[in-house]
Amino acid sequence: MALKKKLFPRKGKEKDELVIKAKSHIRKIALTNKTYNKRAEIARKNAKIAIKRGERNRAKNYLIQHKQYQLKVDRQNNIRAKIERQIEAIEEGQMISMTGDLMGGIRDELQTIATTVAPEKIAEIAEDSELYVSEIEESAEILAGDPEIDLAIDITDELNQLETEMLLEQGGQMPEVPDDELAYISEFEEMEEEPGIKTKAKLEDEIDKLRKELEGS
Repeated sequence: MALKKKLFPRKGKEKDELVIKAKSHIRKIALTNKTYNKRAEIARKNAKIAIKRGERNRAKNYLIQHKQYQLKVDRQNNIRAKIERQIEAIEEGQMISMTGDLMGGIRDELQTIATTVAPEKIAEIAEDSELYVSEIEESAEILAGDPEIDLAIDITDELNQLETEMLLEQGGQMPEVPDDELAYISEFEEMEEEPGIKTKAKLEDEIDKLRKELEGS
């Protein structure tokens, strides 16, 4: 693997190294231009000195040097501008390439997720869930049954009698809507003692009450 990497380096690494070399070359150009600018400035100063000394030919030579250095600076600046433009193009291309890879990865992930949340599959899951719920509810109804049928108890007469009593109490009219203020009586009244712990005297009192209720009926 190490040999393979040496023989066939990654393209991304090559691009990075190329950009590093290009930027290093730009720095060299900048240093060279700095030297050329300084020499051009010195040549111009010498040309002034030569004129003051009355040495026109020497002044011309210094001005020629000054001009040559300026031309060199201009050429170097043009080269630098081209290299910088190409570096920017490489960096922008790398960014676009990375963005493309990222978006491709996102697309693949979305495709994987879409297969698990496809509308047809979700609809099938929802339909199966509703079916299972219906089956469970049906089983619960079978288990619960109808006490009147299961216990063979006919309460029609008792229900009619109770409704008749309600009609008399309500002035001949049954309430259409349940009255929320009427609360059902709890089968478990609050007891001071813990459930299952009763004295013998209380048990006897309860038995007497039940006997009297049965005799009265």
